[in-house]
Amino acid sequence: MKKVFVNLKLNDNQKERLENISEELKMVYEPEEDVEIIVGNYAPSEMKNFPNLKWFQASAVGVDNYVKKGILNDDVVMTNAVDIHSTEVAQHVFATMLTMVKKLYLYRDDQSKALWTDEGKVKDLSKLRVAIVGFGDIGKNLARQCKALGMYVIGVKRTMVDKPDYIDELYTNDHMLEAIRDVDVVVTLLPGIPENVGLFTVDTFKAMRKDAILINAGRGNLYTEETLKEVLDNKIIEAVAMDVFIKEPLDSDSLLWQYRNLVITPHVAGFFHVDSALEDFLDLVEENLKRYLNNEELKYVVSEREK
Repeated sequence: MKKVFVNLKLNDNQKERLENISEELKMVYEPEEDVEIIVGNYAPSEMKNFPNLKWFQASAVGVDNYVKKGILNDDVVMTNAVDIHSTEVAQHVFATMLTMVKKLYLYRDDQSKALWTDEGKVKDLSKLRVAIVGFGDIGKNLARQCKALGMYVIGVKRTMVDKPDYIDELYTNDHMLEAIRDVDVVVTLLPGIPENVGLFTVDTFKAMRKDAILINAGRGNLYTEETLKEVLDNKIIEAVAMDVFIKEPLDSDSLLWQYRNLVITPHVAGFFHVDSALEDFLDLVEENLKRYLNNEELKYVVSEREK
């Protein structure tokens, strides 16, 4: 009997679905020391408490905190949730973009103060130029949404591939500054790997147009808090939206809460805020559990680990 710790909020039907996969599996919903499989993200610092762990199925795409040295034993297989959150994260970014371009976030602030104020001109959505830095599954999903409204879309990714027909230009990371120099919106969807830490400096922001906005739904370590404050204080670009931070949750006494040109969401772009995403993830879990029992290769294995 293989014990599976399912660290997800499931209803009775969803639990029954997993429990009926095989009599060789025993599902538990609280951490137990002798589990062989963990399904769903769990505190990285606590992973060492499972000496019998053989496979960890993450419930997110980004697994930066789990690839660090000492978090998982070398013999533990880790898989992530590629494709599962692409639609919900892309839609969150798209909604944020519309809110900011049309200055609805400013009007919401005004409403809270009972101010009847005209916040000035806004931009035509169909004429926006958008650069998506981190052109993976989420970026591609977002690009299709942008293109459907007639936007000019630029993708930036690590390695060059054939340009999809739903974007207008494609650059590699070493040409990122060229890609973001003359756009209305820069969206960053980068993983928190070492090469991306601090990638956006003050000079990077200065390379952007002064009326541009940045939306970060990748990782919070893309720039330092000091860099962000300098950008916001000096209005180097028009505004920034962030769903991710270096330290989460953001401290209640952080000065970042006070900036009117910063839109904050508490890391909610993905992680099953759309019901269909959870069902899609359970489809993946079911398939991978069956593969595991049959000694077949699991889907979406993460092979990179810090040495």
